[in-house]
Amino acid sequence: NTIFYLGISLIGFNAAAQQIPRTVVAEHFTNTYCSICASRNPGLFTNLTAFPQVLHVAYYPSAPYAACPLSMHNPSENDARTNYYGVYGSTPHLIISGSEVSSFTPPSIYTSQLPLTTSFAVSAVLTLKNTDSVTARIVVKKLDTSSLTSLELYSAVLEDTLFFTANNGETKHYNVFRKSFWGTTSLNVAAPTSVGDSSIYEKTVARNAAWNINRIYAIAILQKPNKNIVQASRSANISGLTTAISGVNQPSAIKVYPNPATTKLFIDGYTDATSAAITDATGRIIKQVTIDKSNNSIDISSLESGSYFLQPNDGITGKAVRFIK
Repeated sequence: NTIFYLGISLIGFNAAAQQIPRTVVAEHFTNTYCSICASRNPGLFTNLTAFPQVLHVAYYPSAPYAACPLSMHNPSENDARTNYYGVYGSTPHLIISGSEVSSFTPPSIYTSQLPLTTSFAVSAVLTLKNTDSVTARIVVKKLDTSSLTSLELYSAVLEDTLFFTANNGETKHYNVFRKSFWGTTSLNVAAPTSVGDSSIYEKTVARNAAWNINRIYAIAILQKPNKNIVQASRSANISGLTTAISGVNQPSAIKVYPNPATTKLFIDGYTDATSAAITDATGRIIKQVTIDKSNNSIDISSLESGSYFLQPNDGITGKAVRFIK
């Protein structure tokens, strides 16, 4: 069920309301059987590394390669978003804030968008509900005068990183689309009327057993009917986790300490030498390391403060361990 609330609060409201920066969204249409994707995607991710504020989403349409396992996980909703932009039938494609770009690597595809502002703020929170479903709570707030009335709200579950060797040779897959909260269409919404008004939307969907619960989060994209993006946001990785859920906490055989850590992170539980990746909450690889029983510490002094995952490069996503720097 969809639950909708409308709230108006003038307490503490600043009469000198003003626009805020608009989040840049990179919607990426790719396929694990596409060799052209394998050759072009590294340039995309290198470019994105310089713009961590950009919200990246990867969809896996069924054309031209229906055998892609990430497409087969949810073909109808992957295809629906691809058809929404009219790019179904070939991969790769890149849509920046609602408009397609031809090249993945120029910094200008992001720098040209970063100065743009908007009258709307959007926030998203994802929580676990009864261990078998997840709920997105999305707040849209009007911050400045705007004539916009009819908008579209798109929200989805993403998995920040999947580790497996694909048919095209790619081994890491970032910000993978898993499930839309409103199925194959966006939700038509009315923009808040007055400055300071907020509209709140909640939707619950079933949790899929294939999702790594440590790595999923929600996105919310607010768009005009002409597909131009008004504002967007992503949640933190899922909250509300409990020890009763398989795979949520660190596996019993693998421990990291201290947690939080400052300069060194110690790892217990690996008996053989293992290469591993340290990724941030968006799935971006920060550092590659080697860990084994005789040398079980890694230097994290160069990492910025924040939340990270230690992911063995063995194709077993469930072994990922979260730590705080």
